[in-house]
Amino acid sequence: MQLKYRGGVGIRVRQAALASGLLCFGAAVSSAQTFTVSGSPGALAITTAIAGQPPTADVDAATTYTVKAQNKNSPIKITARLSAAMPPGVTLTLSMAAPTGATSNGPVTLDATAREIVGNITNTSGLTRSMTYTLSATAAAGVVAPQSRTVTLTVAAWP
Repeated sequence: MQLKYRGGVGIRVRQAALASGLLCFGAAVSSAQTFTVSGSPGALAITTAIAGQPPTADVDAATTYTVKAQNKNSPIKITARLSAAMPPGVTLTLSMAAPTGATSNGPVTLDATAREIVGNITNTSGLTRSMTYTLSATAAAGVVAPQSRTVTLTVAAWP
């Protein structure tokens, strides 16, 4: 499964797709509020399975993000959504470690609806935290042809 990434702060921003993996970038609304992503994780693919068990998930935790709120009294949140639903039996989750004082919703299953990943972000200095993507599947998914999805991250007022 090849994924592309779109990011934004309060708005959606488009970028050209990279040859492989997630396209990662960040944008800033103002000099006071920022959201950036470190780079592009590789393409995720499920290629192994152990007899009697679900296929082995593919995990990418190489990406980080940095976020800074404009004002500690105006908390922000980060949401994520996919450009299209995953095939039946295939799941993509995203987990983002929360900055100090914020709340991470743990691994969140992504679909075409915006889902809150981190909320109540109030830090006014840039803090860098980890992002973990996990692609998993059930045996019932069968063989799925290579596909790509765009992950859109958006920063907005919380809640």
